[in-house]
Amino acid sequence: MSWNEKARISCRFRFKCPQSWDRLQPTKLEGVRHCPECRRDVYLAVTEEDFRKHSDEGRCIAVPVLREDHQANPDMPLHLVGMAMPPYASE
Repeated sequence: MSWNEKARISCRFRFKCPQSWDRLQPTKLEGVRHCPECRRDVYLAVTEEDFRKHSDEGRCIAVPVLREDHQANPDMPLHLVGMAMPPYASE
């Protein structure tokens, strides 16, 4: 199963970061990278549960989004990086 078959998160961001997940510094923790600009860790959220947990704790997150060219690169997600704005799911 590819990332886009399991990641379905409906969300809004109060702050969208110009940083790219792929360019953030890896850490010892899987799914966590470090931003040298703001000096914060960024947590990967591929499930609604991940998204809510990290958002509730005030963490910066990275959420995979569908790319226009996702048919050509199904395993190369684009990530939206920033801080979430409640409510988490749209109705």
